[in-house]
Amino acid sequence: MKAKSPITVRRAVEIVYTELPDHFHAPFFCAAVKAKTGRHYLMDGTILRRLREARADNPAFNYRCEDATISLYAKITPPEAKLATFSGGAVK
Repeated sequence: MKAKSPITVRRAVEIVYTELPDHFHAPFFCAAVKAKTGRHYLMDGTILRRLREARADNPAFNYRCEDATISLYAKITPPEAKLATFSGGAVK
């Protein structure tokens, strides 16, 4: 089966998350992931689901929704957490 893009949605989510400031809006996050994967038809729900999966797998990807009306999210980074991918490699 041919890959849909050179980078997986999950990997793009992890990379974009590390590049964003401590407060970010979900639509801008999703747009950045779409650009990173080159798949502009990706559904925002899929991207946000991968973000929730990353949060469940690694505390370095922890966040909370500060204002649901404008989709404003805030990163919650514990001091001991180091950003790493699901596979265990460091995100660059």
